[in-house]
Amino acid sequence: MRTGHFYGPWVQRRVEELMNGKGESTNQMTPPRVFIKGRYIGGADEVMRIMDECWFDALLKGLSKRRAGEVCSGCGHVRFLPCFRCNGSCKMAVAVKERRTVVIRCTECNENGLMHCPICSC
Repeated sequence: MRTGHFYGPWVQRRVEELMNGKGESTNQMTPPRVFIKGRYIGGADEVMRIMDECWFDALLKGLSKRRAGEVCSGCGHVRFLPCFRCNGSCKMAVAVKERRTVVIRCTECNENGLMHCPICSC
């Protein structure tokens, strides 16, 4: 495990004791498991190694960035909005030759008439 920069050595020893199962509680403590984009990265040691080797940013590339407690101004951090194209109806009237109008399904939204927020979603 990496030596603590922010805490004293007693904190690091205590964390190591807890991770090795020497804590007061009877429950086995599980080290953190980190997943990025659905892929298993590893536990604390692997993440610290990745950060030391300076390629953690490359793993996070493409993910939306927001600060803790920040809420999206577009969707209130619900991540979905009614479709801009069909106004959430999932249907669009299209004029076809011979003075006919055909109703087709909107290709911009899902089956609920929602689309990903363009501000906070990838």
